[in-house]
Amino acid sequence: MDVLSEVLKTITLDGAVFFNGEFSSPWCAREPDACTVASYLPARPKHVIIFHLVTNGRGYVRLEEDGRTVPLEAGDIVILPHGHPHLMGNGPPVPPIDSTQQLRKILAEGRMLSQHGGGGELTKLVCGYLTCDPQLSPVFLAGLPVIVKVNIRDNPSGQWLEDTFRWSVDHAEASTPGSAAVVAKLSEVLFVETLRRYIARL
Repeated sequence: MDVLSEVLKTITLDGAVFFNGEFSSPWCAREPDACTVASYLPARPKHVIIFHLVTNGRGYVRLEEDGRTVPLEAGDIVILPHGHPHLMGNGPPVPPIDSTQQLRKILAEGRMLSQHGGGGELTKLVCGYLTCDPQLSPVFLAGLPVIVKVNIRDNPSGQWLEDTFRWSVDHAEASTPGSAAVVAKLSEVLFVETLRRYIARL
């Protein structure tokens, strides 16, 4: 077995939350860091990995700490493995909206759609928060950059990844037996496949 496969076998995610975002230009949102997100989740200490998939339109993600901006287009998956606070948006500069309170409602109430913006060009996202044991961070995640970006529409096999993201949103809060475990296992597949594609391009 290759070394990458052995390393990826160490990844075990114990939970996941997914929801849809629909934002119209101009818009800008300040997304909270992983520690803030973790404080809204069930009590056990967790590390949170932040995911965003652009399904329609375009935008950007910008790190607050250094101002680095990464452009996004439909089909891009961006992962913040260390859970840094960041800005997301599209269009002319506007004051960012703090999405912390809205996120807390989404996580508490199970509302699967977040919307805001100025009424222009539409950007649609699937946002995800994947949880794992904090010990995974120094063991594996420490070797990853602050932002990981790949596009899944440059390869025919990427369609199943996008379909899986959409399915996960629909079933993240399902009350059927075993649904939470299914979403957690699917999130492992999404995370591993995204990393595999990223590493293959290095």
